[in-house]
Amino acid sequence: MYSRSALLCIRALTSLHVGTGRSEGGYVDLPVQRDEFNFPTIWASSLKGALKANIRDVNLKELLGSEPEKMPSKPSAVSLLDAKLLLMPVRVLDGVWSYATSPHLLQYLNKYLEVHSAVAGVRLGLLNLNILDFGKVYSTKFSGDAIINEVMFRGVVRKDNLLTELGLDKLLPDEVRTNVLERGLIILPDKDNLGLVTLSKSLVIQYRVRLKGETKTVEAGPWSEEYVPMETLFISVILCRDSKSSTQQGSTCEEFIKYVDKRVIYVGGKETIGKGLVKLYTFS
Repeated sequence: MYSRSALLCIRALTSLHVGTGRSEGGYVDLPVQRDEFNFPTIWASSLKGALKANIRDVNLKELLGSEPEKMPSKPSAVSLLDAKLLLMPVRVLDGVWSYATSPHLLQYLNKYLEVHSAVAGVRLGLLNLNILDFGKVYSTKFSGDAIINEVMFRGVVRKDNLLTELGLDKLLPDEVRTNVLERGLIILPDKDNLGLVTLSKSLVIQYRVRLKGETKTVEAGPWSEEYVPMETLFISVILCRDSKSSTQQGSTCEEFIKYVDKRVIYVGGKETIGKGLVKLYTFS
């Protein structure tokens, strides 16, 4: 049984490509991972692999299980849930960009809060989504008509205290909360799938080629790669069983969660060209 849990926020410090590992014949050659509703996501296997690659403490690394080739194998004491999209930057005319989300994405967070509460026995508090009409657009910065990611929305409802009314302000890392207060928050509608359509326009598609070393002419390509923009925020949950490492006495779940908090690591590919740097925050 799990004895410890923590909410995990993942903030993209650079653009992020956590890919599917293959071309899927779509509009882009190398797409990012997506969930069952087509929102960008980070699969738990990718997140766990990135943590394992970046942890240098042997005792804590053992909590993530043994390597596949190592015998006898040791199961992982730590489980991670898929990192779901929570906030993504969108282009606006006033102030360049704002954070955006949708009721559907906020419900992801509520589900993860339920998981955390069930394991930890401590309630961080669910979001108050009853204040939202899922067919309307809400903003902390403007009202009336607004162009968001080149999509015209009419009748935007301004709610200056939207973060507090939702209860979201207590669940954001301090640096992200500061950005949200400065840049503003937009809640896009689920009606007609406008939230997904509008947020998808924030994804960056970059074309690349590989050059011959001697002549600097194209050897391969072009091919296209998809990136989630910097300052995007994902949400996951760390679940941990009490475990003893081979070199340390006692449970290390608490140490693992503390170690992860405020850690900067690479997730996904393209780290040698400045992609995939994220900062992790834990709440328990």
